[in-house]
Amino acid sequence: MNDLGEYPRWQVCEQPWEPQRNQVWESLFTTGNGYLGIRGHPDEAFDAGPSLRGIYVAGVYAPDQAGIPELVNLPDVFAVDILLQGRHVRLRPERVTEYRRVLDLRSGVLRRELVYVQGKRATRLCFERFASLAAPHLAGQQITVTPLNWSGTVEVRLLIDAQARNLSRRQFRMLQLRRVGRDRVLASAVTRDARIRLGTAFRTHAWVHQTRPPEPVASTVRRGAGISYRCELEAGQRACFDRVIAVHTSRDPDSISVERQCLAAIHRSTGPSYGSLLRAHKTAWDDEWLACDVEIDGPQDDQRAIRFAIFQLRQACSRFDPTVSIGAKALSGEAYRGHVFWDTEIFILPLFVHTQPRAARRLLEYRCRLLDGARHKAARNGYAGAMFPWESADTGDETCPRYVPDPRTGEPVRVWTGELEQHITADVAYAAHRYVEATGDGDFQEQWLHTLAVETARFWASRVEWSEDRGRYEIRDVIGPDEYHEHVDNNAFTNYMAAWNLRLGAATVRMLLEGTMPARVALGQQLGVSREEAGRWERMAARLFIPYDESRGIHAQHEGFLELAEADASLLSVRQSTEPEKVRMPRIWASQVLKQADVVMLMNLFPDAFGPQTKKANFDYYEPRTTHDSSLSPSGHALLAADLGMRDKAYEYFRWSAFTDLEDRMGNTADGLHAAAMGGTWQAVVFGLLGLRYEDRRSDERQPDDRGPDDLPAGGGPRGGGHREGAQPGGPPAGGEQRGGGHREGAQPDDLPAGGEQRAGRPLFCLPVLPDCWRQVRCRIQYDGTIYSLWVRGGQVTMVREDSD
Repeated sequence: MNDLGEYPRWQVCEQPWEPQRNQVWESLFTTGNGYLGIRGHPDEAFDAGPSLRGIYVAGVYAPDQAGIPELVNLPDVFAVDILLQGRHVRLRPERVTEYRRVLDLRSGVLRRELVYVQGKRATRLCFERFASLAAPHLAGQQITVTPLNWSGTVEVRLLIDAQARNLSRRQFRMLQLRRVGRDRVLASAVTRDARIRLGTAFRTHAWVHQTRPPEPVASTVRRGAGISYRCELEAGQRACFDRVIAVHTSRDPDSISVERQCLAAIHRSTGPSYGSLLRAHKTAWDDEWLACDVEIDGPQDDQRAIRFAIFQLRQACSRFDPTVSIGAKALSGEAYRGHVFWDTEIFILPLFVHTQPRAARRLLEYRCRLLDGARHKAARNGYAGAMFPWESADTGDETCPRYVPDPRTGEPVRVWTGELEQHITADVAYAAHRYVEATGDGDFQEQWLHTLAVETARFWASRVEWSEDRGRYEIRDVIGPDEYHEHVDNNAFTNYMAAWNLRLGAATVRMLLEGTMPARVALGQQLGVSREEAGRWERMAARLFIPYDESRGIHAQHEGFLELAEADASLLSVRQSTEPEKVRMPRIWASQVLKQADVVMLMNLFPDAFGPQTKKANFDYYEPRTTHDSSLSPSGHALLAADLGMRDKAYEYFRWSAFTDLEDRMGNTADGLHAAAMGGTWQAVVFGLLGLRYEDRRSDERQPDDRGPDDLPAGGGPRGGGHREGAQPGGPPAGGEQRGGGHREGAQPDDLPAGGEQRAGRPLFCLPVLPDCWRQVRCRIQYDGTIYSLWVRGGQVTMVREDSD
């Protein structure tokens, strides 16, 4: 890969040209605005290397051959043909010099510049594009052509490519593609399943230095149609061609007619010119960076990496639509078909909670508005309440495929996560609760969180099983975050989150029943809640088995995990092993080898519930057994390493996460970016290396000493060979009394932020563990409606309220 350190802290640059890695760069150079995502594919026809020309609109799905919804690749409205002296420009390594492609993170603009050599003629070509952050339905493109040592005819065709397609198949049918004015083109299409109508249009403009601009002419080619400009240029004379592009779909909240809306957006009298649209776009990014930037006084590549992560996540988040979320690949590629995972709530959401709470609320509303889909999944599987899908698209139904092809052999491999990786239900509830804690958003709590808490608790109450022989509740036959061990019983992460979710539901029920607000009383009646149900949930949570090994001082990842064989994790990593999955996976199932952080991730979600000795013991045990075959894993290890004061280890894992895509560390960036790694990178810096924490209003649950097996405030001690049974996750416990030694059996319901009646607290810090090469870090965070500016220099923290003198 290129030496990124050569370039400024605000730029990602491809120089020299790497056509064989073009798809990787296409993913890295994705531009978007939350509505529209545009891969960094070349504007012109490209045959010098692999390419996935991709333009996606958030929430626009159509079924693939297997009937699974996937993001639709739209007609390519950035397509360009360039002819010099009647000959098409076709980039090949021997014809290209002075190549440079740059993504400017500060302005959100992608630029590509090169000299194209055809025989003895040399021509400078410059391309520029952006998806407007100020006007989400608009984008801009500009092409500049300058003959360097020749004079003659230049023709530029600005097209809509009607043959664009997904990797699986073409997912739309064209309805019309026509010129609708002197310099305008309109196209409309419908998705393959005829559910969504797609509209695109553009308006063009041409300018030639020191001469009259050429006239636009209708142009039709095999792959589409558009507007063509032809001019005669002298050596050194520049010609510039630009277009303002509009995209609308029938699923837009304000949709009337996609054709009329596109034409209105680009109309000369009301629509912006390319220059004015670009200026507004840059101003919008200035505002974004004011809220989100993390400034690192240290290595340039570290600074660039954290800004790249923030940039890509921010441009993947819708500014107005609460019916869409951020998929595992954002809007940068077609891997995972554009589906939404737990990545969003656990890895990505905290960035928005603490920099742009309104955006965080929209992401959570996506889940809440699809609650019926979660209810349907629970019912189909024989459970009560709401069971969130492992993979989600636009309906809230489960979209995880049952089989995927082995990447080496093509043989079908059974996928169980859609059925068995159930912790996502508690993950969503956890994220929504933490959002309310951090923002004091009482409206969200009343409108969404109460219902979410009750319905997810009902799922877990129907999911847990009572073991008469062992005298405890269990959750059998699941997949935990590790994902390499399937059909396991009592995964620690899953059981802990389920117990936490049950307590959240119980506390919510008591709040609804004991409150006097008419809306709460009505909601309680609508949900049919009762004190008996809440009490049953509390008893389940108190007796839900959490595996713990007293001799090692660690939580077993799942029941029986510690009895599995020892193995070298590196040899079984998918990035090292050459074995097909049907050979590699059985070896992993029989061994203590993890795909990604599991118990380690649990301790990050509840940092105050575990003592430092227990954290250290678990980190030391699981880290060497983890392959990090998932991009989600390094940031989780960075967080816990920083919590333990392991400066070098935390920095090492930060770098691993931060350069997941910039260095293509997983070997699959060509398929799209790793959004969870980007969110985890931000957390690794702010929550990890900077040591940011938040004041816990249940202060009596926060213990300064190490609590060993009794880390989890619980009713009853360890039972049965040191395995902890009555584990009571910290978080929102249910009603009860305070008992012994500062451990809290249960907090009263008013420990939960209730309708804005209680404020959430204030930021505070543990000891920062900045790497030696970072002299200072500065950022801004929001908490409980207040903006703070933070400076961290070595071990010293300065925190200033923005509204203070």
